Amino acid sequence: MNEWEQPVTMQENRQKRQPHDFIWLVASLLVLVFGYLLFRQIYDASESLPFAQETILVFLGAVATIFLTAVLLNRQTELELSKEGRVLLFDQKNAVYMAAVEKIAEIVEEQRHDPQLIDELRVIGHKLAIVGSAPVIGAFRTVLDLLLGGLRDGELDNKDAEDIMHAVAEVTFAMRQDLLTDIGAGWGQAEREMIVGNSRRMERLDDLG
Repeated sequence: MNEWEQPVTMQENRQKRQPHDFIWLVASLLVLVFGYLLFRQIYDASESLPFAQETILVFLGAVATIFLTAVLLNRQTELELSKEGRVLLFDQKNAVYMAAVEKIAEIVEEQRHDPQLIDELRVIGHKLAIVGSAPVIGAFRTVLDLLLGGLRDGELDNKDAEDIMHAVAEVTFAMRQDLLTDIGAGWGQAEREMIVGNSRRMERLDDLG
C-alpha cells in the first residue's frame, strides 16, 4: 500500500462505470433510431391530413426535449452526489486529523501515562483506520511506537517528548499531503522540510523558557 493507492482506486471506479455508461449510450442510440423510424413512418402516412405533420413535429420536439432534459438532470444529480460525498469525507478527515494531533499534544504535555487520554487516542486511531490515507496511518504508527517506548516507565522525559513532536511533524505533513490531494492542490518535499524545520524551531523556543 502506498501514496498512489487512492488515485488508483478512483481510476478503478471510473473503469467500473465505463460498461454502464456504454450500455446507456447504446440504449439511447437504439431508442433514437427506433423513434426516428417510427415518427418518419407516421409523418409520411399523415401527409394527406391537414396540420397532422406539424402536430407530429411538435410532439417529436417535445419528446426530444424531455429526453435530453432527463439525461442532463441525471448526470447533474450524479455529479452533485459525488461532490457532496467528497466534501463530507474531506470534513471527516480534517476533524479526525486535527483530533489526533491535539490528543498526542495533550499526552506529551501531561508527560505521564494517563489512561483516559490513551483511551481517547485509541478511539482516534480507529477513526484514522477508516478515513486516513496509508502515509498518515504509517506516520501515526511511528508516533505510537515512540509513545510506547517513552511511557514504558510511566513518564515521558524531555528527549522522548521532543522525538514524539518531531514525529508529529511528519504526521502533519502526511495529513496535509492527503487533504491537498483530495482537493487537487499540489504538495512537495519543500513543504515537508518547512514543516519539520518549524517543529525543530518550536523546540528551540521551548528550550529558551
